[in-house]
Amino acid sequence: MGNSYIGALLAIFIFGSYMVPLKKWSSYSSWSFLSMMTTGALICSLVIAFVTGSFNLNPMGLLCGLLWVAGGAFCFWAVQAEADLAGAGVRAMGVSILASFLSGVLLFGEPSNFALSIPAIVCFLVGLSRLTPSSGGSVFKNWRSFLGGFVFGTYLIPFKIATAHGLQLSDLEFMCPLSIGIFVGSQILVGILMLKRKKAFDFPLVPSLICVGTGALWTFGMHGCFWAIAPIAAGGSLGYAVGYPLTQLNLLVNLCWGVIVFGEYKTAKERIKLLLATFVILAGAVLLTLSKG
Repeated sequence: MGNSYIGALLAIFIFGSYMVPLKKWSSYSSWSFLSMMTTGALICSLVIAFVTGSFNLNPMGLLCGLLWVAGGAFCFWAVQAEADLAGAGVRAMGVSILASFLSGVLLFGEPSNFALSIPAIVCFLVGLSRLTPSSGGSVFKNWRSFLGGFVFGTYLIPFKIATAHGLQLSDLEFMCPLSIGIFVGSQILVGILMLKRKKAFDFPLVPSLICVGTGALWTFGMHGCFWAIAPIAAGGSLGYAVGYPLTQLNLLVNLCWGVIVFGEYKTAKERIKLLLATFVILAGAVLLTLSKG
């Protein structure tokens, strides 16, 4: 189980850091970021695949990659349509935590001490809700961020189902088709958007190269995620219901970048609110970990 916790910590740090270029270069398009980031992920995954001899085009990996792109598209769309960058991200994360927990427990029958895991999920959701700015109006206007979170919480289900029926692939072998699916899906999506707007997105050299690097970094974060949720190994340590929600603590790393490096949450009131929400979320993480026994 030690490797699962190491994997979760690796995923938390990397997933909380790889989108920092969007904070550094706020005028850099999210779609340009998606295109360059997935390019970096593909290059890194292909290098690893050919060095380790794990190159393959497994359709389940390709499907999961396309689903990941769909989740990202809904989240980026939510940021634009809901006009609420912080709120869209937090709402999506809350839904992804709930979806992954329910998938692991109900779909895959993973054991969980509900006396601990249910309060844990409640702590996650309450803590996240404290970080969500009040958007006003009907909750249904936020359907894009909710749907994006649902996709991100369930996009690995096809592969987990396949492994439960005898498909044997290591995490190295799975990363290859996953990254190909993500790259192809994102480039098609960005191309369609360019045709629709009749204008290419800007790709300034320095931030684009940095984004390619973050894509490579993301690849290693995904390997950590695999170790945490263990969709490959039979009877994995933390599983989908516990391991995946724990990786969503990457939000706290992202908030640290915002506070320490970019000077966000400037007032004492904002920082106290952030600190209290962090404590509630961490309490949920502790309870969820203990629920695994």
